[in-house]
Amino acid sequence: MSEEKKVKDIMNPIEEYDTVDIGAQLCDVIAILKRNHEKLKSGDISSYHKTIFVTDASNKIVGKLSMYDLVRGMVPESAKKAEEFSVRALSSRALEVADQVGEFQERFKWLHSTFFELVKQEAHKTVKDIMSRVEPQLKEDDPVNLAIYILFKNDVRQQLVQRGDKIVGVVNLIILVNEFLEVASPECYVQWES
Repeated sequence: MSEEKKVKDIMNPIEEYDTVDIGAQLCDVIAILKRNHEKLKSGDISSYHKTIFVTDASNKIVGKLSMYDLVRGMVPESAKKAEEFSVRALSSRALEVADQVGEFQERFKWLHSTFFELVKQEAHKTVKDIMSRVEPQLKEDDPVNLAIYILFKNDVRQQLVQRGDKIVGVVNLIILVNEFLEVASPECYVQWES
């Protein structure tokens, strides 16, 4: 039986990831993504990650921007409000219902615009407006099983790894799948070509 791997044995070093300031514009993120896309097209994929981490004024990581965050960021803030349109409203007076329907239509009129118009409208949001907050929950000496548990308990695709108070790495689903394939392949009589 081989020695059990720790999070530090499988994590990506934090230095491989791009960062952006919390006050930056979404346009700044687009520039980073464009640069990375060009590197990828040229075959330079040595340390390409789709997630960009967000730092505050003290250079501490406070959030992340994943592809999902970027797409979610295109939804106008007015459409993110909790739904107030209820069955009770339907049973109230017609004027109240008409007001609520009008408000609902106004909130979702962006669905009838073009993608180009939507991007132009939303591209100047700040990173703070669209990022997901992150809190490191893994330590570098934690077992890999704990990393799996944390990712799925928190329903995230990547988790920051700490050494003391310093963030030193990231564990993501790709890493865990690669570890799974490495361990399961001999068990399943699957051989990989080198």
